[in-house]
Amino acid sequence: MLGNLIARAIQPWSEARHDRLFTPFAPDGAPPQLLASIYSEYADALPDEFVPPQHQRFREVVQRYFGRAPNLDRLSDPAWKRVYALYAACFERAETFNFQLAQWRADPDFRRMLAEAREQVIADLLALEGAEKARRAHYSRWYEWRAAAIDLEGATLLDLIRQMSPDDWHEIALHWDWDLGIDELNWITRQQACDRATAVYILCSAQPGLVATTLDQGRHRPFVRALAARLEGGFYPSADFALDLPMRTRIAFEQEIETARATGESPWQLTTDLVTHPGRPHRPKYTLADGQVRYHYDYWLEHVAPRTKR
Repeated sequence: MLGNLIARAIQPWSEARHDRLFTPFAPDGAPPQLLASIYSEYADALPDEFVPPQHQRFREVVQRYFGRAPNLDRLSDPAWKRVYALYAACFERAETFNFQLAQWRADPDFRRMLAEAREQVIADLLALEGAEKARRAHYSRWYEWRAAAIDLEGATLLDLIRQMSPDDWHEIALHWDWDLGIDELNWITRQQACDRATAVYILCSAQPGLVATTLDQGRHRPFVRALAARLEGGFYPSADFALDLPMRTRIAFEQEIETARATGESPWQLTTDLVTHPGRPHRPKYTLADGQVRYHYDYWLEHVAPRTKR
């Protein structure tokens, strides 16, 4: 309470109306080990990986004040007090943050840094809140979708897949549970209508580097070799789909291809550009969820779902 009264007398202050965006974590202080852990938690995140806005801004503002590669192990106690103030700007609710503003009233430049960090975090969290509301609205008919019967009939999963398009095969491959076996993937990749991106995704998911460099006689080995041979021999004339992969997955896939290629043997003489070739997004009608074929949610929403009254 005292912190709020002091802070209101000296601009800027953080309004409590945004407190819903923050979950108190260490309002009464945090040991250096905890602050260092929070700072480094997402240090290895790749550019396309989600980092919570508070962690991102905290890391940025610590580096802005202490340098791009701060040695947190060698900070003095006064320096750690500044780290905590920066932490409070990014993580704590208004009362704690305003108290920190009051604590640093003799250092206007540092106070300005705290206020700017707070503004950025609030803007980021408001945007995230808006995106989450939009996502929830989009998927508000999720349970209705799950209950919808599809327009395909078949005794087995393979019977259903045989009736699908290459766009659907690609979607099935992206969501395949390898515990289901490989019969369906084997059938898909034996079709010349299968897009090359689909075949590449399936191959790389099956760890061709491991298959190519070991004598393991696992049950997938003949399938993986046959699929690699088709790709190496140009079996797939269609390469319409983009293989839009997360960076971490793409790096892993490229490493698999490089490892297999390094053997110098066929059928492993594939190039990593297979993983990055451009193309259009696939547009599936069906998807695989919990081992069951369902309409793809977006397709169902646009073409199948009963219209709701406005």
